[in-house]
Amino acid sequence: MASVDFRLLLVTDRTQTGGRSLPSLLRQAINAGLPAVQLRERDLPTRDLLQLAGEIHAITKPCGVPLIINDRVDLMFALDLPGVHLRSDSLPVSAVRRMIGRDRLIGVSTHSLAEVRDAGREGADYVVFGPVFDTPSKRPFGSPFGLEKLAEVCRASAVPVFAIGGITAQSVTDVRRAGAHGVAVIGAILSRHDVVESTHDLLTQLMS
Repeated sequence: MASVDFRLLLVTDRTQTGGRSLPSLLRQAINAGLPAVQLRERDLPTRDLLQLAGEIHAITKPCGVPLIINDRVDLMFALDLPGVHLRSDSLPVSAVRRMIGRDRLIGVSTHSLAEVRDAGREGADYVVFGPVFDTPSKRPFGSPFGLEKLAEVCRASAVPVFAIGGITAQSVTDVRRAGAHGVAVIGAILSRHDVVESTHDLLTQLMS
């Protein structure tokens, strides 16, 4: 299985950039030390998504930052990306693993203890679990789970767990204490006025 050697994962959402260019914000965050990016722009047509992914990959690849694309195994192969991120209702992890081999990353979004266990058993490299705290982007998945549930999931998971949902620099310590390997964030970086400072703050808390 591929190595998960990062603790901060930025999940993209170009609607949260305040009209600023997504690639330009990602460049700033990467220059500030951002170690991994998950491209999640589900509303884009295939060709537009391919173009955007290519632009971002041109930024991430020279810096050694893995670009993990949501769901689109075809685009992962087209751009030779290092990984793919699956929803809980995507293709089974085991099927994707057979297609892409053992050297590429597979992440899985999970919303229950059973999904976390299944993802690890089927060959995922890591899971993203949430929402841990309240956040607008995760309200369709129900009420936030809280730190106690996160701790239960982390104890049961065979693979690294990234907490998502309302994560801030101030909550990182509690999330890590609950057993999370790291955090996945959207607005905590992309919605902030100073992307560099926000990235630094999160990384500082993750490394403390």
